[in-house]
Amino acid sequence: MTWLNRAAIVTGAMASAYLGASAAFALRMSRRPRRVPLHDDPSSVGLPYLEVSFNSRRDFADPEHELMGWLVLPPGSETTPVDRDSRWLVMVHGDGSNRTDPQVGAMGLAKAMWEQGYGVLMFDMRGCGQSADGDFTGGWTERLDVLGALDYLVLMGADRSRIGVLGFSLGGVAASLACANPGVAGAVIADSAYSDFWAIVKHRSGMKSWVAELTRPGMDLMLQMLVGYRLGEVSPEQHVSEFDTPMFVIHGALDDYVPVVHAERLAKALGVSQSAIDGGDCDRLWIAPDAGHAQAFRTDPSGYVTRVTAFLDRHLAR
Repeated sequence: MTWLNRAAIVTGAMASAYLGASAAFALRMSRRPRRVPLHDDPSSVGLPYLEVSFNSRRDFADPEHELMGWLVLPPGSETTPVDRDSRWLVMVHGDGSNRTDPQVGAMGLAKAMWEQGYGVLMFDMRGCGQSADGDFTGGWTERLDVLGALDYLVLMGADRSRIGVLGFSLGGVAASLACANPGVAGAVIADSAYSDFWAIVKHRSGMKSWVAELTRPGMDLMLQMLVGYRLGEVSPEQHVSEFDTPMFVIHGALDDYVPVVHAERLAKALGVSQSAIDGGDCDRLWIAPDAGHAQAFRTDPSGYVTRVTAFLDRHLAR
């Protein structure tokens, strides 16, 4: 056997090992945590609601997924289709949770927003709660679930310009990516969202920079082949700099799961000045001082509702 043949064998073995490791990592990234069952419903906070189901928006590389949710009609409304003059909030939970999302206080927040005159749609993203199975893609295909929720409200009679979207963590990423589509909603709020999926993957894995750059091409290739996306596509920071949907960024100063620098990067992409970012509280950014990951509402309920309502009231059509 010549040295050239040996080199080819060694190169082939190294390439196979590299792609095999990349495939294993991609599959592990795409696996959702065990489903968390629903242990609550809006009646626990005195809200009238309807059980609803709808499909995610279909994409050429992604089939429809049936999603389950609750529709809390605005105060004074009793039947659907809904009044086009009503204002709506679509709430999008984080990963490893469901529409009840006790960590963020979803039920209490839904009640507070209803008391402010909003109808509320709460739903389970794919692979969560009672919705159909689906891979985890860091927000990329989950954005289609948010678009499906918006489409459902419009089908029920709502005006897109009067719908706000509030997403937590992964839900904030999915909401940001969904609202990069022009005209799908009137406003979006990202609470505890990461600015770039690859940045958070590197942070949580503890990979050194040179290792990360070496492994990324293989991961991108396998993610594209296995689940239909590339890491660079899941970057709210890039998308929000290009869209015109009004956006409000909320983050806990004590968040050690998604570092607060991600909120600062999103704010910069929105055009928020460095002085406003340093201040941590303006009309497009709020760094909640005593809050951890997705804990701003539970830490300061009145301050949270005041800011969210002021933002939505300012930007949703009247």
